[in-house]
Amino acid sequence: MIQPYSINFIFREAWKGLTRARISSVVAIGIIAFTLVLLGMVGYIFTVLDNLFTEVSHQFEIVVYLQEGLKDDEKTLLRDRLSKVDGVKEVVYVSKEEAWERFKESFKGNKLALEIVGKNPLPDSFEVRLTDPLNAMRIAEIFRDLPGVKDVDFPLEAVNRFGRFIKWIEFGGGIVTLVFIIVALFIISNVIRLSFISRLRELEIMQLVGASSLFIRGPFILEGIICGFFGGLIGILILSPLLYLLNTYVIPNFPLFSVDISLYSLKSSFILIIFGMIVGGIGSVIFLGRHFKG
Repeated sequence: MIQPYSINFIFREAWKGLTRARISSVVAIGIIAFTLVLLGMVGYIFTVLDNLFTEVSHQFEIVVYLQEGLKDDEKTLLRDRLSKVDGVKEVVYVSKEEAWERFKESFKGNKLALEIVGKNPLPDSFEVRLTDPLNAMRIAEIFRDLPGVKDVDFPLEAVNRFGRFIKWIEFGGGIVTLVFIIVALFIISNVIRLSFISRLRELEIMQLVGASSLFIRGPFILEGIICGFFGGLIGILILSPLLYLLNTYVIPNFPLFSVDISLYSLKSSFILIIFGMIVGGIGSVIFLGRHFKG
């Protein structure tokens, strides 16, 4: 069991270590703050993109063209089968007459095209909206095998391009965040290194008198955690107004990017601060594991 005086000693020595290497400590806190701001912005961008993907997905649909001569009960049965396929959100019946009216509306300024087409060549169809457009190919293949289906049409290339775009954005954001986490760990390790060197003689004496590993390592680990705490606190103070300004003055100008997000909420702020403390603690542990065997 750790005695109260041991806890006081660990906290006192950790604070002394930070004040001995003030410049390095400030740099470490700044790097962690920047990393957390970046992490928050990446999370915000992912949320905006997810919202955009949801909005755009509502525009993607599979058009199922029906065979000629289907009776009403056969159409109803087919609609029920389409609706029960996993990933289908909504099925809307479009009669050939309605489809023809849409066609004429689209080409109302081009009489020549309407004259060339002549009478209505369009079949009855179902417009199928999906919960996730990335499942369009799988669902389209299922539709093709259903009785009464003449053909299936969907924007495959558009779906694939949009899916690849989202994945590349997520991959790039993850890589950038990982790089800054590694930089933060490196800076924290160097802060602990300076503190370690300044107390080297004292640590040797503590080892000789039989001080426990926790008693010796504790202040250094706590230094990293404290750096992470202040870095997280500063990061939140920067991130919160930044996201507020984006939500209030930037995003509303782009309807497709509309997003309801509160990354600057108390819960999210607490999570980011804890993450900063974890990064600081891990940076300390990394240094101690490499250079201190006590």
